[in-house]
This record gives sequence, C-alpha cells and structure tokens, in this order.
Amino acid sequence: MVAPREIVWPLEPHTRAKHEILKRYLQAWTPILTQGGFPEIMYVDGFAGPGRYSEGEDGSPTIALRVALEQRAQIRATLRFVFVEKDGQRTRVLREIVDDLEAPDNFQIEVYGDETFETAFRRVLDSYHGQQLPPTFAFIDPFGWSGVPFSMIEEIMSYRSCEVLVNFMYEEINRFLQHPDQGPNFDTFFGTDEWREGLRLHDPRSRNRFLHDLYYRQLRGAAGAEYVRSFEMRNERDVVDYYLFHATNNISGLKKMKEAMWRVDQGGEFTFSDATDPNQAVLFGNEPRLDLLERQLLAHFGGREAPIEEIERFVVAETAFRETHYRRVLKSLELAEPPTIEVVDPPPRRRRGTYPDRAMRLRFR
Repeated sequence: MVAPREIVWPLEPHTRAKHEILKRYLQAWTPILTQGGFPEIMYVDGFAGPGRYSEGEDGSPTIALRVALEQRAQIRATLRFVFVEKDGQRTRVLREIVDDLEAPDNFQIEVYGDETFETAFRRVLDSYHGQQLPPTFAFIDPFGWSGVPFSMIEEIMSYRSCEVLVNFMYEEINRFLQHPDQGPNFDTFFGTDEWREGLRLHDPRSRNRFLHDLYYRQLRGAAGAEYVRSFEMRNERDVVDYYLFHATNNISGLKKMKEAMWRVDQGGEFTFSDATDPNQAVLFGNEPRLDLLERQLLAHFGGREAPIEEIERFVVAETAFRETHYRRVLKSLELAEPPTIEVVDPPPRRRRGTYPDRAMRLRFR
C-alpha cells in the first residue's frame, strides 16, 4: 500500500482487517491488565494517523480509546495512551478526536506530532528514568519499513511485561529490496544485514519465506521474545499484502491474540492464516481443521506420556491452534476404536473424553 497523501483517506479492506484484530485483542488485553492490580498500563500506537477515515470509521488510536471507555468494570489503574503521528495536519485531526471523547481523569493521553516514532518513544522511555516499563502493548503499523528501527523493538521487548504487534509490509519491502539507496534503511529495519542474502533468491516464494523467517528469528533471538507468531494476510487476488508479527513473553497474551485471530470475520476481501511454520500453515475460519491438529499432536507426543498441561502449552506455543481446540481432538482419540490415547491412573468417576485436571497424564500409542 502506498502511503496516502491526504490528511484523511478511505479505509481499505486490509486495514479494516487489521483493525478488527486489534480491537478484539484489546477487548481481551485491557480488562485483564486493568483488573490485574497494576497501577499503570500503556498502549503505544507508533503510526497513529488522524484517528479516523474519510467515511468516519475509527482509526487505531480511536479504537484503543473506545475499547477502554467501554469496559464494564471500573478501571482504577492509570491508562497511558501514546499516539505518535509524524504528519502535523493529521496530528491536529487526532487531537480534536481525542478532545471530543471526554476521557476520565485516569486516562493519560499523549499525542506526539511532527516527530518520528523513534524520537517520540525515546522520550516516553526517558520519562521512566530507567525504571521498569508498565505492562505495554505497542502497535507498530508503518507504511513500508522506514521509521521502525529494530533497536526500538529490542528495547520494548527487553521489558518482560511488554509486547508488540508489528505490521511487516512484505509487498513494499520486497519491491524496494534491490533499491541502491535503501540498504542502510533495511539494515536498521531488520537489525542485521542478513536480509541481503534475500537478494540472491529470485524465486518469489523463497524470498518471501526468507524475509519472513529472518524477521521471526530477529524477534526470537535479538529481541528475546519468548513467543512469536506471524499471521499472513492475502488479498482477493491471493497475493500476500503483509504479515502481522506478534511478540510477547506472556503465554496468556499469545492465547488472547490467537483468540482474536480465530474470531476475525473474513468477509471475502481478505484471508488470514497462521504463517509461523510453512509446514503447518492453517487458515483461520469458522471451524478449525482438527485433523491437522491431530496429526501434529500424534507426531509430537506419539509413543510417550505427557500431562495435559504440557499438551496445552505445545498447542498454544507451537501450533496455530487455540487451547480450546485440543480437548476436542483428545476426546476423539480416546473414543476411537481402538483408542489412540489412554489416561494414566484416571481419577474416580471421570467420564471418558473429559480432562478436568491439567496434571492428568495421557499415554499416546
């Protein structure tokens, strides 16, 4: 997508898709953190835009504010919203929207205009004087790759309670990968010069996968994120528009992001799939492909015992599926004739096909 020149521009299908995911995730993330006893939580929008689109649809900063304002439980924590928008005219529109929302006193809303995400967020970091950041969710959604130095991602993820959702604009990145003036910018974006190896890959699929996997490795290795999933968005022409990379150190955050992805309404304008593992690509839809999950469980646990807790962690951290999916697979395997799994020392009066105790052990045949 080419960066728009207008102050306010039409909402495109791929942006609507991202915003639906963002909204659903914040609807889960906000109440968990605000009711979790933290004195402060922070939402960062690194490329906020004007806050609305030409037909009046909400932009990402407005979505975040409305989700917090619509929480049923009283929020006692301080909610710090950091909106960064480099364009001064768009910043003025965003400030007008923020002022009209009449946020409560514990909403600390900061709009940074006429400066980059890097410089603005540096000031935010400095405001904590080297102390631990509060639980933070950073939505980083640029047009292209400029203005998102990987060093900033590393710094955000160095705080245990922080996570990021990064829009990796593959189409634009691939188009300019060979541009002679963009080498230093790509070094900064990837946090390494290894992206240059992709220049030798002329097969489109191979280059796509190489660049995707490089950014994934950087999030896991250089940034130290414990959990990273990537989600691929294809348009109606079946062309990859972008990847959304979610990096977190909290498995609960990963669970909620997967919930948001599985619940997104794919209305035909776009298609989302889990792209983390090319050998396990899973399309999100109304009904999960439990046969794929079954094969993954049998491949990983076949011939050994494992507690339910370990099975759940594997499903959440290593597959595209949710924690609500695997129990249906286990039930099917146990009720098969002959059964593929058996419960080791089942508790009294337990019904077959139920797994009430996370410490319960299963033997995979």
